[in-house]
Amino acid sequence: MSVVVGKPSTAESPWKRWWSALEHHKGDRASLRRCRTVLDVSMEPEFHHLLGDLGSTLTKEADRDRVAAAAGVLAHVRKDIPGHSFADLMARLKGDKEVVSDARFRRLLRLETPDELLHELVRIVQMVGGDAPIRSLAEDVARWGDPVRKKWAFDYYAKARS
Repeated sequence: MSVVVGKPSTAESPWKRWWSALEHHKGDRASLRRCRTVLDVSMEPEFHHLLGDLGSTLTKEADRDRVAAAAGVLAHVRKDIPGHSFADLMARLKGDKEVVSDARFRRLLRLETPDELLHELVRIVQMVGGDAPIRSLAEDVARWGDPVRKKWAFDYYAKARS
């Protein structure tokens, strides 16, 4: 895969800078929140700013589509909580059940298309109260595939009730 999502460092990631800038561009954030498909996201100027910030050499349409799905999801995040796994947040207990049920989590892991991911992850971000680790969530969506699915499965089931 050819998505370049920023080099690990102590510096703020391009994802976080872009997401933080949306706070000052509420109209752009609102436009992104109204996007229901990757095509909708790809028609938003703020998405193209993100592509420029990432400095990516996106050679495959699927790479750009996953980055667009990540951007659409990030527009719904209200609070960055670095150092957490998004799968951990899904497994948190709300009462006596996980915030995201085992059945819904399994359906999420089976999703293939960026449009499916966008739709489902927007719903899940809302379910977890709008909190998410910006950088890791974005990078995971941008690299969606078996390695990310496995990582999320390990994180979710390590935290979920048995």
